[in-house]
Amino acid sequence: MSTQFELRAPVTKELAAALEEYFLENEWIDWGIMQKELHDPYEVFGIFPDVDTAHTALAKLRNVFPELPESFAEKSIEDTDWQNAYKEFLKPWSDRQLHWIPLWERNTYAAPEGAICVYLDSGMAFGTGAHETTRLCARRLLDYCEADSDQLNKSRVVDAGCGSGILALSAAALGIKNVSGFDIDPEAIVVCLKNANENPHIATPEFSAADLENGLKNTQADLLLANIQTDVLIPFSQQIIQSVSRSGTLVLSGILTKEVERVHTHYASELARLYPVEIINVDSRQDGEWSDLQFQLSAR
Repeated sequence: MSTQFELRAPVTKELAAALEEYFLENEWIDWGIMQKELHDPYEVFGIFPDVDTAHTALAKLRNVFPELPESFAEKSIEDTDWQNAYKEFLKPWSDRQLHWIPLWERNTYAAPEGAICVYLDSGMAFGTGAHETTRLCARRLLDYCEADSDQLNKSRVVDAGCGSGILALSAAALGIKNVSGFDIDPEAIVVCLKNANENPHIATPEFSAADLENGLKNTQADLLLANIQTDVLIPFSQQIIQSVSRSGTLVLSGILTKEVERVHTHYASELARLYPVEIINVDSRQDGEWSDLQFQLSAR
């Protein structure tokens, strides 16, 4: 059994948001942010193969964020301990009839009558699943299903940057027949398929490993969910917009609230340029430090 080395320190809410954005944008997979419960402090943590690598990584991070705490807790951990540690942070989450339930709580979670359950194990590489950006998309998905309940057999839903497949599986669980998801990381698709196998009561969405350009090729989605950070949403705005049907709905998430106006302005301008005669309704919601944007083309 191999040993890893962990660094951990409490940080402010504001610093946690800045660090999380930086880790996402730069794909620093050795670092992460955790908060056990809503009112618990935020923590920055890193898992490394040895002490020297850990200290080098921390020094590099301090160059970008000199306001980091002066001291970090350090400890050696066994691989098996680390692989299961994230389970402490993955809690059941629900909104209306949709319930996300960790696999290890399948036999203990008391779902109410009529609940639509999705069982999952997202793994640390793809977040806890109940991250604010994912919850924002899930609420939009539920709204869409309630508004078009008679059209779900005809709707096409695409989950761009699907991670562990939570949103795609949720769409299928809610009764949408044509669901697909893609992610640039092939390992994400492995996790998607594992989660699909844990939900035999749900029709498996079509999952594939692809970047945005290839994943959206020849796509006309009735609902496109793009839970992707701002630095990707903006340069790929044309491909994303043109992948939504002329009467469809586009949901953008993964946007820090301080950036939402910039994303809104950019997409409103691109939509007006690409679809000058369309009626476009815009809405935004906030959850914690994160916001979403919904663009609804024409009037449904």
